[in-house]
Amino acid sequence: MKKLMILFLFLSFVACKKDQGPIEPQDNTVEVRFSADIQPIFNQSCVACHPNDGSLNLTASNAYGDLVGVVASAYAPSIRVVVGDAEHSVLYKKIDGSNIYGSNMPLGSSLSSAQIELIKKWIDQGAKNN
Repeated sequence: MKKLMILFLFLSFVACKKDQGPIEPQDNTVEVRFSADIQPIFNQSCVACHPNDGSLNLTASNAYGDLVGVVASAYAPSIRVVVGDAEHSVLYKKIDGSNIYGSNMPLGSSLSSAQIELIKKWIDQGAKNN
């Protein structure tokens, strides 16, 4: 009986933890939205060099269709945005500083690490047109 009482006290002590409040979701659980999160990056940093001129068009009405599942003409057969796989997407590799697909974009500058991470998350979350 004494052993049972000691075991009970031990388990009670171990099981009782201070309540630390609700657990905050990890950043990767927040859905990244193309129209609200990604297109503004393109508008600010990319459209000046990638307008509606027949090549890669990153304006609001064309960017998604010109990126997701589309072969990168200069790097064929590589895909500009591989749904769910940023590491194999030309877009991500053009902004992450790896220079795997030529010069880092945007030319002469770079996106912030937060912007790069946001684009990576968007691709890894399925590159939705939302």
